Amino acid sequence: MRNFRRSVWFSWPYRYRLVASLFCALVVAALWSINLSAIYPVLKLFQDDKNLQQWVDDEIEGHQKQATAPERIATRDKLHAALKQLEQQPDTPDREKQERGYSAQLAQVQSEISYHESWAYRYQWLRAKLIRHLPTDRFETFMWLLAAVIAGVVVKGLFEFFHESLVGQVTNRTLFDLRNAFFRQTIRQDVRQLAGTGSADLMSRFTNDTEQVGIGLKVLYGRIVGEPLKAFGCLVAACVISWQLTLVFIVVVPLALYLVLCVSRAMRKAAKKVLERMSAMYKILRETFDSIRAVKGFTREAHERRRFRIANREFYRKAMRLINIDAFTNPAVEVLVVLAVGLALASGAYLVLTGRTHIWIFRMTSQPLGFEALLQLYAFLIAIADPVRKLSSVYTKLQGAEAASGRIFELFDRPPEIQANPTGSRLTDVTKQIEFRAVFFAYNPAGDQHTLDDVSLTVKAGETIAIVGGNGCGKTTLLALLPRFIDPDLGSVLIDGVNLRTAHLRSLRKLIGIVTQDTQLFDDTVFANIAYGKRGATREEVIEAARKANAHDFIEKKPAGYATRMGDAGVNFSGGEKQKIALARAILRNPRILILDEFTSQIDAQSEVDIHSAIKEFVKGRTTFLITHKLNTVPEVADRVVMMEAGKILAVDTHTELMNRCEPYRRLFESAQLRKDSGSPARGEVSAPAPSQVSFSSTPTPDSSPNGVETQPPTTQQRDAA
Repeated sequence: MRNFRRSVWFSWPYRYRLVASLFCALVVAALWSINLSAIYPVLKLFQDDKNLQQWVDDEIEGHQKQATAPERIATRDKLHAALKQLEQQPDTPDREKQERGYSAQLAQVQSEISYHESWAYRYQWLRAKLIRHLPTDRFETFMWLLAAVIAGVVVKGLFEFFHESLVGQVTNRTLFDLRNAFFRQTIRQDVRQLAGTGSADLMSRFTNDTEQVGIGLKVLYGRIVGEPLKAFGCLVAACVISWQLTLVFIVVVPLALYLVLCVSRAMRKAAKKVLERMSAMYKILRETFDSIRAVKGFTREAHERRRFRIANREFYRKAMRLINIDAFTNPAVEVLVVLAVGLALASGAYLVLTGRTHIWIFRMTSQPLGFEALLQLYAFLIAIADPVRKLSSVYTKLQGAEAASGRIFELFDRPPEIQANPTGSRLTDVTKQIEFRAVFFAYNPAGDQHTLDDVSLTVKAGETIAIVGGNGCGKTTLLALLPRFIDPDLGSVLIDGVNLRTAHLRSLRKLIGIVTQDTQLFDDTVFANIAYGKRGATREEVIEAARKANAHDFIEKKPAGYATRMGDAGVNFSGGEKQKIALARAILRNPRILILDEFTSQIDAQSEVDIHSAIKEFVKGRTTFLITHKLNTVPEVADRVVMMEAGKILAVDTHTELMNRCEPYRRLFESAQLRKDSGSPARGEVSAPAPSQVSFSSTPTPDSSPNGVETQPPTTQQRDAA
């Protein structure tokens, strides 16, 4: 239960509320036993032809007579005298034996006298404090007792409400703090760690697992506190009647505890597997609904139904095992409790019916037990059994909370691989260069293939670099090293000679603006999504950034303008509009390093022209990295081009030089040109721009390439090949 105890520590700030809830539970327990105590006087009213005043006077008189009975007093005096005579005799074994016998008899007589004296005192106190205020009419007395019980139940219910309310407050405040701390610890972890865990599993731990912990906390502060107090109050009252018969009842408690402990081991394993199956279902749901267009476009609904059915069936199997274990515990403990009550009741019935005080050689009561006392004892034992039965399922719920806490703290304790370096060098600008020095990186370190294999590259401050190559060649991975989403396995990345591993992480990331193919917008207003790029951004700054991104006009045309909500993943906006808003967010950040990763791959031609026009002005004076498959824009934007293949850099130079000396780049560029001229989209590209659309510079003539080199129109075979 180590992990669950850590969850409990989150309740420490609310300890005073727990103390208040404990006080309420004590009042509830006291009233629980006091209300049950009304059974005895009610039975006396119906059984004897006496009112309570007469009955209590008879009881006082009877106990006083028993305490001062001549034969008992005479026996006591004789035993005292015999002991004094033995003191004058020589010290022999016979004398010691006789002395022990007389002492035991004297203790028994003194115990009987003390018993009757104490009960006489109790009845006198009861008459003076309570019974003398009751009416002498038996029916009126019954009505007063009934009213007292109802009032006691009302007061008990009031304190029970406060107890449950305080427990609920502490539980939910604890979960509030636990979720916040868990989120704070989780969001500190780096991109690679979180991607490895998966968003579905993270959501499961933040929702279902924390709810399981909440159930455990509610059981701990509620049932584990309240129910034992109820049982203890009735146990004390039962012991007043006959502690020996009560002991017969509680003798099976160790057996019940042993049963619960045996079940708990299986319960913990079953609870953990249920939580894992829940995460698997979350994963399938997320994948299906995030990719709903692919599912419907390829008519794979039946396949997804089968996947979900299989995962749901596994969850059902594990959940049923958990339920069966829990269901077994409750009746098993209940059988043991009923067995204990039956054993105690049978023993009491034997004493009542025979008028004896012993069972075999064991003394069970000081005086013969009456029918009313037996029923009162039976009521108390039943009242003890009810909390015990409720407590039988507590341990299983705590095991479920322990399994959930283990999954939470598994991530909570995982340190981020990329440290923030709060005392590291703070980066404020790029004045000289950015250098990738002999970088190696592999997503699977145990594999043979490196994603980046001995990559070295130097980029001057203010330079625009286009990184091109086939899918999977390492372009995005290389640029992920700059904001330290990942760190190289070998080698280093430096800005103005400062190794990024030692630099202050937040200052580094404040230098960088990122626009990707996946716009990653939030279900909030347009204003909030743009302002996300700069803390405390004013409305004027947001609008200015939107103007620079060519987004202001279409935003103003929306019904609510900048207050228009984007919808989930920006569903209320087109692809081009979302990209412009994402670009405006990056512009607002005013970064010194700009990373553009396939940011125009899934938009229409007009939006692409607008975005390129905005980018052309914005990149001036900034160090810019551009990843794109639309190579027709590279000559107009990039100062140099980096050609990558299989994790290596094949060549770095201007577009013109690479066209002359780098055969893989020339083939890649010509293939892109063929696709553009033929109008076939690549990687989400829709169609070639209309003739009226403008580019970054003067429009090339039909018989010249974008860099001015003459080319021949592509043949039919070339178009077919493209």
